[in-house]
Amino acid sequence: MKKIKIIILLSYCLLGLCTSCSSDEQITKENVPEESLTKVREFLAGEIVLSTKATLNGVDKTLLKSGCPTKFRFNWDETDKRVCEIALLGFTVGKMGMVINFKCNVQVMQLNSWEKDEYKGDGWIKFEGKDGSTFATESTEGITATAKGSSIKGYYNANTHQINFIVDYNMMNVRSECFMQIIDKTRISRYEEELKQFEKELEEYKKEHGLS
Repeated sequence: MKKIKIIILLSYCLLGLCTSCSSDEQITKENVPEESLTKVREFLAGEIVLSTKATLNGVDKTLLKSGCPTKFRFNWDETDKRVCEIALLGFTVGKMGMVINFKCNVQVMQLNSWEKDEYKGDGWIKFEGKDGSTFATESTEGITATAKGSSIKGYYNANTHQINFIVDYNMMNVRSECFMQIIDKTRISRYEEELKQFEKELEEYKKEHGLS
């Protein structure tokens, strides 16, 4: 009899867990409130410079704590307001040995209950996308190859303009992480200057630490 009670109790627990997961999944798929979506589309648009960390085969190629200034482009879909194309053009770090041109469509959605515990406060949305595409150069952007298994997942606050996201290119084990930061849209005018300064400091760091 005792064993039967334990089995029944476990069944209820599992049922509750499944219901909770199903409920969370449904919440994230629901539309983001129109007011928040409008704010996101208005601010998170065009070319924006963000600081990123890049890894190749698990090795940090950025090295500097400040990360590498990286230019992203956010293009919103005119048909589906929740869809945005995030593109990264001509991305490379030091002598990484490769230049990455990548873009991927992401969908904006609400946070689930676990994510709300981590990203506290109003204004947070998340965006996810998979199977982006790569291309040789910016001038050949129309000729793309699907990067099967690639993905973007991130979080953005429409009120504070905080953002963080990870891009997994699913090639040569290359990933880039845009760590938590507040977007400064004036950085686009200083992009070339910031990039030169980064490359200079990166070389100095390598010399100081005996890195090639």
